[in-house]
Amino acid sequence: MEEIFDSLLRGKIKLYELENVIWQRIYSGDKRKWHQANKDAAFLRLKFLKEKTGTSLDDVERCYVEVSSSEKLTTGIEQQIGGAATPLGIGGPLMITGDYAKGEFYLPLATNEAALIAGINRGCKAINLSGGIKAKVTRDCMARAPLIEAESIIEAAEIAERLKADRKFSEEIRKACEAESKVTKLLEIQPFQLGRYVHVRFVFNTGDAMGMNSATKYSANGVKVILKEFPEARLITLTANMCSDKKATHSNVLLGRGKTVHTEVAIGPETIRKVFGIDPEKIVRLNNLKNYQGSAFAGTVTGFNANAANTVAALFIATGQDCAQIVESSSCFTHAEMENNNLVFGVTMPCLEVAATGGGTDFGTAKECLQLLGCHGPSKTTAGSHSKRLAAIIASAVTAQELNLLSSETNLFELAESHIRLARGK
Repeated sequence: MEEIFDSLLRGKIKLYELENVIWQRIYSGDKRKWHQANKDAAFLRLKFLKEKTGTSLDDVERCYVEVSSSEKLTTGIEQQIGGAATPLGIGGPLMITGDYAKGEFYLPLATNEAALIAGINRGCKAINLSGGIKAKVTRDCMARAPLIEAESIIEAAEIAERLKADRKFSEEIRKACEAESKVTKLLEIQPFQLGRYVHVRFVFNTGDAMGMNSATKYSANGVKVILKEFPEARLITLTANMCSDKKATHSNVLLGRGKTVHTEVAIGPETIRKVFGIDPEKIVRLNNLKNYQGSAFAGTVTGFNANAANTVAALFIATGQDCAQIVESSSCFTHAEMENNNLVFGVTMPCLEVAATGGGTDFGTAKECLQLLGCHGPSKTTAGSHSKRLAAIIASAVTAQELNLLSSETNLFELAESHIRLARGK
């Protein structure tokens, strides 16, 4: 190993080459040793960085997470050096009644922010005292939108029309998209013409995986069928942002991407006063003034909520989700109204992109947190039910925090005082 490290320092071996060099030279290409070769490579890079920069990286080494696959001979991520730790707390339990999430759930929340978990717990208390929260998943899809350039606006219109109206053509595309798939199914093709360009939005069901990579791969197969039928057209890119991935867009709100989840709970005025010390009408008024008037005045597209992103981020980090997708996954519309003297409260999250298997969900602490929620891995009964359960849990947790935060903000200076007390001890 010292010889390899010396070659690394002298530039004879590149940082990205370490796994294969160690695997071949030290372990003679034995697949059973692939994990060890990856760990050795990570710590050798760490040693290299320490020597080059003089920085202590002991905690990074201590938090090493095994993400390689000996079956596929993949590294998981490139040039790994260890792991990054975020404090993990527990919220709840939260009582949920729905198609996929039923029962009491303890919420694993990874965050550096004081008051977040305390706030969620207070929201959970009010919900639980009211018999729990209803959660309904109404849409489940993953989209990828390649861009095709036609010879003219006439041909572009023909491509779009054929995709919308020609069932035989659509069926041929569907067969091509699904030819290599075990789980993924094509649900719909949505063409959008812009001059001589056609954004072809392929919409898939991807089971318990978040499915972005699957959608990309199988969209490519579909595009090949289109280009065969229209040989003068050409592919510009496999993704031209009509998807839309990792961006807060109104197209995702209207068309869906990931899971669309609605929640609702009816809370009596006595419970609101007991838990939050306010009248429920104040929550309704603030929701209108802050989440709708204020958000519209600021020019938001999808953020008609108090702070949904906080809860989404904490659960995403805890469960190994793609954190860049917090951008669109935290799109949220918070609802509050008085009905029969009760506060009827809930959220709609139109594009919550989550996975129960694949990516970071299969390793380390993320796997354990998903197991805690009963959401890990592909469902053995109904495909996609684990990821839908996770989406329902996240939306319900967001509801608890929205309820608490709006209540705190109606209570004059409580928001500032509680954060200072919990974060600074004053």
